[in-house]
Amino acid sequence: MADAEVITAVGRNKKPIKAGDTVKYVNSDTVSRVTQIKKDEQGKVWVLLESTELWYREETLELTELKAKEKKEEREFTAEELEERFRKERETMQAFDLGKAGGGGAGG
Repeated sequence: MADAEVITAVGRNKKPIKAGDTVKYVNSDTVSRVTQIKKDEQGKVWVLLESTELWYREETLELTELKAKEKKEEREFTAEELEERFRKERETMQAFDLGKAGGGGAGG
């Protein structure tokens, strides 16, 4: 495959798809931006989606006007941030302590 070759995929609706376009994966309605397109040894065209970081066959995608959700950046938390997060969760759980809830139900 030549480095300068620009590959255009053709979606299920017969519209051309190129890197940067927004597409919908028809089997799950996932909407994402195209980050890369490649051709394998058999000549089949594959499209890499930003949101899933997975490759899809061109015929399983459709060009769409829907807006793709922004991909959330993963980050590492500091020990202090994690301690604060767990402290808040513990306080929330104590507020909903089921052991302090009054008993209901049919008594006899």
